[in-house]
Amino acid sequence: FVVDTLTYLHRGGRCSGLAAMAGGVLKLHPRIEVNNGKMNPGKKYRGRMKNVVLDYVKDMEEDLKKAKKDRVFITHSGCDKEIVDEVKNYLKQLDVFDEIYETRAGGVISSHCGPGTLGVLFIAGE
Repeated sequence: FVVDTLTYLHRGGRCSGLAAMAGGVLKLHPRIEVNNGKMNPGKKYRGRMKNVVLDYVKDMEEDLKKAKKDRVFITHSGCDKEIVDEVKNYLKQLDVFDEIYETRAGGVISSHCGPGTLGVLFIAGE
């Protein structure tokens, strides 16, 4: 997942107030990786969310190409349709997955990460 704002991570105790403030000023968008049910911080992106999301997906290209081919999910908590469509078009252009699903993030992700969060979910290949 890529988080649009650090406000909700701070409110949930996942980052300090100083980190949230600095992240807002510097327009940082952290990547939250979920592996084996655990959330961990990953790369930090900088800039407008539209550009950040595409960089996030491009950074995963190698893993996406190795993933199980049947389906991929674009999960978000109220992202702009334009951003979601760009991610969907990029995934179609990779021509890896049989099906691309768009879903809304559940309560846990939405409450901890806030609105504007987007993630690309897939099952890792062997």
